[in-house]
Amino acid sequence: MAGMGTVAQCDVPVAILQNRIKAAKYPEETAKLQKDLDQLLETRELIRQTVRQIVRLATDSEQQAERTLTTKQRLTERENYRAAVEYFQLQCFDWNKQEYEYALHQLSPFVNLCEERIPLIRIKEAIDQVSEKLKQ
Repeated sequence: MAGMGTVAQCDVPVAILQNRIKAAKYPEETAKLQKDLDQLLETRELIRQTVRQIVRLATDSEQQAERTLTTKQRLTERENYRAAVEYFQLQCFDWNKQEYEYALHQLSPFVNLCEERIPLIRIKEAIDQVSEKLKQ
């Protein structure tokens, strides 16, 4: 982790809520803020799990899935990447909505899927399968 007092960009909303909870003067206020924080963390976990499921469905093996989820590859497959993440945004989490902003920080597996030369149609099919579950 970075030095004390610095927070990764994607963790700023969490830190703000945690600080507001500490500073809250009334139990009702604390309870509401805690509920907001729980909701935020739950949504983040949902986004992470969704990306994991998409990767697992789109890859050929557990090893390929793990590699796709854990490495940082350089993006060369720009067109496929753009098409894949736009589709992910459309079908799963619109990161223009504040509650789904965290999805922007979960896009590197899509870089890796494209760099692994996984066909765009297969990535989209995986997104479709997972987004069906989200809508239930």
